Amino acid sequence: MTILRIASLRTALLLTVLTIASLIGLGPAMAAGPPVGLGEVPVHTAPNAYGPGIWHHAKQGKTWYGSYRTFPDTSAYCIDAGKKSPLPKYFKNAKADTVTSARTAWALHEYAGSTSKDVQAALSAMARLDKALPHDHKVPPQKPADLGKKFAAAAKKHSTILAEAKKLAGPYTLDISLEPVMRMPVLEPYAAPESTTSPDSWASDKTDKPKVLGTPTDEATLTVSLLSASGAQVPDVPVTLKTTGTAKAPTTVTTGKDPVTTTLRASAPGTLSVTASAKVAPQTVRVFEPTSGTRVQRVITSDTPDSVTDKASLELSSQPKVTTEISDQTPTPGETVTDEFTVSGLIGDHAVTVEHTLWQTATVPRQGIKNDDAREIGSVTSKNVGNGTHTSDEITVPEDFRGWLYFTETIAGDKATKEWKGIHGQPRETGFVPWTPTADTEAVLEGTSTHDEVVVTGLRPGSEAVLTITAYHVETEPAQSKEPDGTELSVQDFTVNADEDGRVEIDTEPIDMPVGWVTYVTAIEGSDVTKAWTSDWGVPAETVHRPPEEKPSTPPEEPSTPPEEPSTPPAPPEQPENPEAPEKPESPPVEPVAETPETPASPAAPAPSGELPRTGTTGNGMLIGLGIVLVGLGSTILLISGSRRETN
Repeated sequence: MTILRIASLRTALLLTVLTIASLIGLGPAMAAGPPVGLGEVPVHTAPNAYGPGIWHHAKQGKTWYGSYRTFPDTSAYCIDAGKKSPLPKYFKNAKADTVTSARTAWALHEYAGSTSKDVQAALSAMARLDKALPHDHKVPPQKPADLGKKFAAAAKKHSTILAEAKKLAGPYTLDISLEPVMRMPVLEPYAAPESTTSPDSWASDKTDKPKVLGTPTDEATLTVSLLSASGAQVPDVPVTLKTTGTAKAPTTVTTGKDPVTTTLRASAPGTLSVTASAKVAPQTVRVFEPTSGTRVQRVITSDTPDSVTDKASLELSSQPKVTTEISDQTPTPGETVTDEFTVSGLIGDHAVTVEHTLWQTATVPRQGIKNDDAREIGSVTSKNVGNGTHTSDEITVPEDFRGWLYFTETIAGDKATKEWKGIHGQPRETGFVPWTPTADTEAVLEGTSTHDEVVVTGLRPGSEAVLTITAYHVETEPAQSKEPDGTELSVQDFTVNADEDGRVEIDTEPIDMPVGWVTYVTAIEGSDVTKAWTSDWGVPAETVHRPPEEKPSTPPEEPSTPPEEPSTPPAPPEQPENPEAPEKPESPPVEPVAETPETPASPAAPAPSGELPRTGTTGNGMLIGLGIVLVGLGSTILLISGSRRETN
């Protein structure tokens, strides 16, 4: 009996303990989950208090990974896991403090408006795990990757957003710059090349500054970049632009993964300036304390965006360029030429004054070099000239001009204008008047030979010329014509050099002059600077004539009266002297027998007065001659006879 009573008491005591334990939650129900007083209790009477998210059942209690609708215009995220839900009624008139946490601030700025429960769960985890924020967790915070399969998608979003925040979170730097747009070089320069070796004193831009490819224009390139704290470009951020000194400039640009560029055009010479500003993610979050209730979570929201600004300016002056073409590249002396010129590089409606100078030279112009013999013909001025094509006033080419002529242009520099000076010898600016030589000739006849004396004028001073002089023979007197006729007697070529006056004198080699007429034709060979020239055929000054020799047609007539005889007869011829006697031989020679010559006849008596003397051989002359012959013959016989006797 006693035993039964003791057992009953023990049973009753055990039931009492179990009942009490059950009432205070210490019974077997512990295995099913945390006690009702721990963890966050969902408020079923306020379903609109929660945004997208996912409930998590931890050992310590239930907790919400997601956003709250604590405030009507933004999402809020708890930083004290396991406390009461932050219902709006607990935050009436709540004041916010700010805490700097750039990555969380960027994440909330970019993704707080998302409707994805996985995104909102990822943002909630970032807020709970952010060590820069204050916390009073009752349920330990965890990464979504540690919360099971239900959080698999949220874990991916958490990883992505966290990586983006590390790359793109602030503080930010907005950087803008302005650079002039350069004009690329042209194949044919119009301003002097920037070379210290150029002897042209008109060469532009001879400075010691580093050479820049091309020249500035009226345009500038605006470059915009937005950099995060990590130095990465922040894309998709609108940038507002305020410009001065521009025409039709854009008002906004959007940043990209690379710096963004746009072109601005200046409206006038002077300062072109740009002010850029952008709204960017804040570096801080707003922290709210509940104003009522107990054990209520504190929450954070995204702060208002930050602003970043930058400025840039650029001084732009007109950079004029003049391209020209002479109105006539083969002008006629005494007529006029103009400069057809196109101006570019002036900013907006800017206008300038252009000075045009016409030069002459007797030597071939070299591009970019002023020849030593270059002389100014004249100059004209074009005022208030803007961009576009224009025509200068006229300049007269001198009447006696021969050689090359070309234009150069000058635009004076000032604060708004860069100086322009064109170079000498531009091909399209150059005209040429060739030398036109002529020859004055005179044919000369000397006995039975002829030659031509030639004087050439109008050659280029100091130049070389080739002359061809041809002699033609004809039987009848030639009539002047352009086409030659007759037989070529001689062709002579001469290479000559003109003197400083363009003059040359030459004489051809003499040639035999036949009976008839010989006429000369002079040809001057053309060249790249000299026109060809040929004289006419049959020019009187170039023609000579040789008549045939006269021959008698009848014998000469007898004289009408005989010549008068001399008044006294001619004296008889002188008698020859006796020959010397030969030397006496050793033996006495035989005396030769001398033949006695005939006694010469007495001279004839003179003719009676009034008779004409007789002509021809007279009788006295014949007798005298015969006597001389006989005397000589006798002397010869004596000599021969003496010789024979001596021999015997």
